[in-house]
Amino acid sequence: MLFLPESHRRFPVGATTFKFPVSTKVLGTAKIYGHGHRDGGPSVKPALQLDEVVFTAYYPADIKGNNIKKGLDWLLRPLQASLHGYAHYSGISTWLLWPIVYLYGCLLKIPVYPNAPLLRQPLTASPEHTQARSETGPSSWPLVIFSHGLGGSRTAYSQVCTRLASSGRVVLAIQHRDGSGHAFMSSTTDPGLYYIREKDLIWPSDDEQTMVNFRRQQLDFRRHEIYFAFRSFKQLIQDGYQGLNHGLQSIDEKFIDWSSWSSDVDSKTVECEKNVLLAGHSFGGATVATVQFTILSTDPPADVSTPIPIHKALILDPWLEPIPSPGPCPPPQGPGDTLPQLLVINSEKFSLWKDHFARLIDVVQAWEPEKRRLLTILRSQHESFSDFPLLPLISRRAAHIVMDRIVELSEAFIDGNVDTFVDETATRKMEIRIIGKKPDGSPQRQLVGEVGELIAH
Repeated sequence: MLFLPESHRRFPVGATTFKFPVSTKVLGTAKIYGHGHRDGGPSVKPALQLDEVVFTAYYPADIKGNNIKKGLDWLLRPLQASLHGYAHYSGISTWLLWPIVYLYGCLLKIPVYPNAPLLRQPLTASPEHTQARSETGPSSWPLVIFSHGLGGSRTAYSQVCTRLASSGRVVLAIQHRDGSGHAFMSSTTDPGLYYIREKDLIWPSDDEQTMVNFRRQQLDFRRHEIYFAFRSFKQLIQDGYQGLNHGLQSIDEKFIDWSSWSSDVDSKTVECEKNVLLAGHSFGGATVATVQFTILSTDPPADVSTPIPIHKALILDPWLEPIPSPGPCPPPQGPGDTLPQLLVINSEKFSLWKDHFARLIDVVQAWEPEKRRLLTILRSQHESFSDFPLLPLISRRAAHIVMDRIVELSEAFIDGNVDTFVDETATRKMEIRIIGKKPDGSPQRQLVGEVGELIAH
């Protein structure tokens, strides 16, 4: 058995995957061919059809007296679906991928306790957690909603999610069903959905037939998923388990102590009324930026009446190209209005992407004009924010240093200490050096400094 690195923070971590069926809703105009049809011929279906919301909750777990074996499958089941999904995403033959997929699929686990009860927060907090808890009260866990990037999943960012959970937060990692993840296996429709490529799309003749247009439709789809996930989870916290045919259900139909999630008269288990944090990576970062803007400037979708009280947005190496330019810009503010706080953590590669980085600077300055809320971690790659660089047998020390820095910055931001953290950490100016040539003859550039060092822009 192989395990990803374990967090040794304050609390053991549990993980439960929930599903929430919704009335079928088609968003966008694109269609795709289905995997098959009863008569053997190809079928055509909407590319963006929402009928179920799925997310994995990572949280402080109560493992005392519970005989729960540690270990959650890292790759989504069934493995055949993950294999074909990654083949779609990467363009690599399934024959070449299957040894890797089955090695990590069969052996690799996330070091969490599946379906463990949620720990009731103690009435007193240690000094280092006092400030983090002061805004939410002594008896409720803060809530984080996480959006994955292209090719990702609800388990592909388990290192970030479990470390935040181990420090005393509940993290909802959404499995987007928009064709951006490598695979999505629905319990309401068959046979599921793989990563959608440009060549898979079928467009109406009068529509803009581009991948950028589809990405924008995906962002709207993700916005609906985030609202539905929040509404269903908030209902569980406030009203408790509603039975087999109502509200949230366990995706694996195994036993769950539903009572551990329910609030009572004296205390709330999870704070859903204020101070919710949105987080995401890459396309998930674009999702957070877009959702944050639309939540502030528009009402929730017509069939979701529950607003999300966003307090902060943590954006990891965002990919801005799908978002219409200029923007996303904050909406006009009235007397007494306050914008959610923003922190962007960039990879070195994305900070060296000139046009994209210039646009990102403009976005961050519009949201946070007086603060250093855009940081670059030296020697980080775009995938450094996910679990992939930390996989057993292939991980390197530099990947662990970068992940530690990502989590340190994320926690400092959530706790309201990021400016102090940056002040106390040695930072560098942005200096670029040429270290060679790319295959196309253009210069290979690198930022000056050592792995894990910070640049505050």
